[in-house]
Amino acid sequence: MPADPSGRFVVEAIPIRLSAEEPGQQRLGELTFLSGFELRSPDRRFGGLSGLTISADGSILYAVSDRGFWVSISARHDAGGRLVALEGMEMADLQTPEGTPVSGRQRDSEGLTREPDGSFIVSFEQIHRLWRYPPPPAAFKAPAQPVPVPAELAGAPANGGIEGVTVLSDGRILIIAEEYENPDGSVKGWFLKEDRFDAVSYVPSPGFRVTDIATLADGDILVLERRYGLLGAWAARIKRVSKESLRAGARLSGREVARLDPPLAVDNYEGIAVREDPSGGTLVYIISDDNYNPFQRTLLLQFRLEPLP
Repeated sequence: MPADPSGRFVVEAIPIRLSAEEPGQQRLGELTFLSGFELRSPDRRFGGLSGLTISADGSILYAVSDRGFWVSISARHDAGGRLVALEGMEMADLQTPEGTPVSGRQRDSEGLTREPDGSFIVSFEQIHRLWRYPPPPAAFKAPAQPVPVPAELAGAPANGGIEGVTVLSDGRILIIAEEYENPDGSVKGWFLKEDRFDAVSYVPSPGFRVTDIATLADGDILVLERRYGLLGAWAARIKRVSKESLRAGARLSGREVARLDPPLAVDNYEGIAVREDPSGGTLVYIISDDNYNPFQRTLLLQFRLEPLP
């Protein structure tokens, strides 16, 4: 596979607009579009990116794939916080607790978040679980450490388990299922704190499913929702849920921040990450899972969160 002089595999980042029909469109609800890229690589392992995080300084994007790989990509931003380049890429197998590469039904990694000490937490479907990995670079070679989860999680649909995962500002882990429904149509979730599991539910937009969560500096969360339609009619919603509502037994229902519908740059968005811009404001990144399908794309969009006046 082609690699740069450091031995890292190459990722090609092709700039894209938010809207092909309106090239100058920047505003999207409470978000301002900053940059967008279609990512490609000759490495056959590349694709299926679901979970997403970014280092505090914005220099590295981290993701996990549906086939059990770590992906890290070097990123460069300008003085105004705009993402301007994506350069070297590294990939590695996620490791089991026994220190062997994940395989078979163990491979379906779907969600990614980071704890205050820099450790990663990865959520998996098929065999529903959470695994913890140490901060990078050790994460990419270290064995996983299982994170306790509620026994009820085992009843989730094979492809409808924990897609949304984030570490809240108070240290709790919040997980929300994609398709594991309650009788009222909401989906199941839990707050995790060591061996304590407190149930919560979330009400997605009609026809949409939760695919990821990110925690803002003020303690609120952003929930990424995705709709799959026939003939590739993808759409996405980003909702904001107040920190005051993040309590045991709550029925969460967020306020819409932005929506992406055709003819905007839409695909199967499954990962969201945020970071605070040193110059002020919050930067929001979303990434799409191409399902290793040649008719889909890996898209990365960057926005600035700017609430409406």
